[in-house]
Amino acid sequence: MDILLIVALVIFLVMAGALIVIIFDIPVFGGLSPGARSSMKSMLASQHGASSHDSRNVAGTAKKKLFDSAKESKVEIKIDSRLTLEKKLKYAQWKIPAPMFYLSVVGISLLVFSIILKMGFSVFFALATIGAGPLFMFWLLNLFVERRFKAFDQDYPSFLLSLVGLLKTGMDPMTALEAAAQGLEEGSLVKQEVEVMLERLRFGVSEDKSIGSFGEDIFHPEIELFVQALLLSRRVGGTLSDTLERLAKQVRKRQYFRSSAKAAVGMQRGSILFIVFILIGMMAYIAFTLPDTISAAVNDSMGWMLWQIGITAILLGIFLVRQVTKLKL
Repeated sequence: MDILLIVALVIFLVMAGALIVIIFDIPVFGGLSPGARSSMKSMLASQHGASSHDSRNVAGTAKKKLFDSAKESKVEIKIDSRLTLEKKLKYAQWKIPAPMFYLSVVGISLLVFSIILKMGFSVFFALATIGAGPLFMFWLLNLFVERRFKAFDQDYPSFLLSLVGLLKTGMDPMTALEAAAQGLEEGSLVKQEVEVMLERLRFGVSEDKSIGSFGEDIFHPEIELFVQALLLSRRVGGTLSDTLERLAKQVRKRQYFRSSAKAAVGMQRGSILFIVFILIGMMAYIAFTLPDTISAAVNDSMGWMLWQIGITAILLGIFLVRQVTKLKL
């Protein structure tokens, strides 16, 4: 058992290193997100923050690096719509390979398994906790994906409406894109994506690849519609403002339905948690008023087994409720 604990601790240290890589944005093995994309974003930030006396040298160096990264960038056509682990890591901006993610999952599971056995629980209950690794890591991964989704979705409808208004005045689509993005707040994810797309165009990347790269590392269902509408408009012409206006209305409706569904689901989840808290409160009351009853049940082999079965059933119920009430983005 000590060997198993040592192995679990080693894998847990590897997992901690992976989390450090994620939090501090350290590239490992080249990362899963395109290096050219992050390079362009850093170059844009350096250009915006350059001081007056050395802005010319900084801008020249930034343009050279930006041009080199733009030439190396590749935007592939999306054929497979399945949300694989590699895509989730890309959407969450986790610059770790998939094997390291799985190693972190195994490390957490083994660590929890070893701790549960050391605490005196049975092997069957310890086996039930093996799922702690995948549950925690996938929950954390989905949290990062959803956070980027919310940051993009917050400004996306207003950006589309502003773009529609500019297009109706007769402005060129690329100029309207830049003007609409300038109206957003600093640090806006939509603004960053538009700036990266326009910089690709300025430094020689083809129009199809530049437009196709818009929002490629964000999991949002309406991005592909915007990209296709813009590409078709550039190729065959047509009224882009009407299409984007309908898209903006669709995004608004999705936001409304999503918020309504989360409110309804949140009420159901809250009722389940309230029942669990009542159960825990009753057990605490019994343990305080009749401690001998609890200690006798814990010390008895059959009673201890029933305790573990009850805890497992409660945890399984909470997991199933969360799975049933889970909403897609």
